[in-house]
Amino acid sequence: MALFEHIESWSEKITRMIALISLTGLLILASATVADVLLRWLFNSPLLGLTDTYSLFTAVIIASCFPLCIYQRGNITIRFMGNIFGPKTKNILDTFGNLVTMVVFAFMAWQLWKYANELAQDTATTFVYDWPLSPWWRAVTVIIALCIPVTLVTVIQYFKSFLITTSKTESSGTGSN
Repeated sequence: MALFEHIESWSEKITRMIALISLTGLLILASATVADVLLRWLFNSPLLGLTDTYSLFTAVIIASCFPLCIYQRGNITIRFMGNIFGPKTKNILDTFGNLVTMVVFAFMAWQLWKYANELAQDTATTFVYDWPLSPWWRAVTVIIALCIPVTLVTVIQYFKSFLITTSKTESSGTGSN
């Protein structure tokens, strides 16, 4: 199991690094917004093209939060069924929920890749700065695709927890729930 623990450690480091980059981007975006407001107020001269870049930066920033959220199990879950039926059922439901999450992120990555291809084919650009849009959406796609192996790590963690719960239940002689 040392290999899996090494994979867990790397998953945590990578997801934290991506989230830190996201936080830095968010701070830059907030600072640019403050600068834009001040320039409008003081000099009646906004930052040219700032609104042009908001959607691009925001998409990358939001996508960058997903891997760490998944790794830390910060996603929204409904636990009442697991609490009613016990820890084994809870682990089964959590594992199933993470498998569904993995499929959803795989579907999102596939659709985002298609979208980025369409943007590249159409040579779509931002209005003011004429930046190509497809590289930004490829970055979002790569980050979303990273959620797939991160979710797989959490699936394995839940499965390990299920095996531990099952072995404790069997060794205590209480049988299954």
